[in-house]
Amino acid sequence: MFDKCGSRLAGVLSEHRVIREEDKEIIVYGLDALLSTLANLVVIIVLGLLLGQFVQTVVFLVSFASLRVFAGGYHARTRLGCTATFIIIYLAGMALQHYTPDMLVMPAAICLALVSLASVFALAPIEHPNRPFQDNEYRVFKVASRAVAGLETLLVIFGTAFTGYGNLAYCISLAMLGVTVVLILAGKLGLRGE
Repeated sequence: MFDKCGSRLAGVLSEHRVIREEDKEIIVYGLDALLSTLANLVVIIVLGLLLGQFVQTVVFLVSFASLRVFAGGYHARTRLGCTATFIIIYLAGMALQHYTPDMLVMPAAICLALVSLASVFALAPIEHPNRPFQDNEYRVFKVASRAVAGLETLLVIFGTAFTGYGNLAYCISLAMLGVTVVLILAGKLGLRGE
């Protein structure tokens, strides 16, 4: 579906000379990725609203995306597989956040954040086979993924220990755990960085 939308839009842009014909394939790929990402975002936001977990969903999405973009990890073969994988990770995170007893939120959040931080240091970044690292990207993504994971870990510790936002901090650690899962899946499937 998105292939057709991206292709049509790129065709119109090419006909009106907004883009060059030789750039059309790249534009189609970019539009396709953008439309797919927006569709996934809408699905997750709607699920968050239906679950009565809108704020937690936004915190989870921002935390997950911020780390995932630099850490990399498992990529499903199809867009449907990608969406299904992310929905499973999201729903598991929201279920854990909802059903964890209040007295366990702080230790669980901090432990998950520390385990996830260690996994990022050990495993990230993992490149996508269709978009290998170029020049010094591996080093840049490694530093960036560690910095984001470190910042998120500090937010979890600060949020659980010093503020009244322990559940939101727990959502950050659950998002970090989601990234850990995709890093481990990529490792099990043989995907690696340089």
